Amino acid sequence: MNGQTERHGHVSLTHVGADGVVTRTDVHVVAALPETSDDECFDPETCCDAMERSLIAAMRAYLRPDVAPECLMARLRETLDRCCCE
Repeated sequence: MNGQTERHGHVSLTHVGADGVVTRTDVHVVAALPETSDDECFDPETCCDAMERSLIAAMRAYLRPDVAPECLMARLRETLDRCCCE
């Protein structure tokens, strides 16, 4: 093996607007991640370029907002936990 693990992810979002228009977005991500041992963690500062770090920061701010109603935070935690377990 070349020292990397390939990880695939898929996200599908469907939105129905007030006018009844349905918008669907599908995203499929394939990422080559360096292999790590159980005691290592992914570190964007050492594994990613500036553009990737910026994208990670934007996604983190969107998925884990600093301020939001507790009901939204609970739904986000449940969704992310469910996605991570699959």
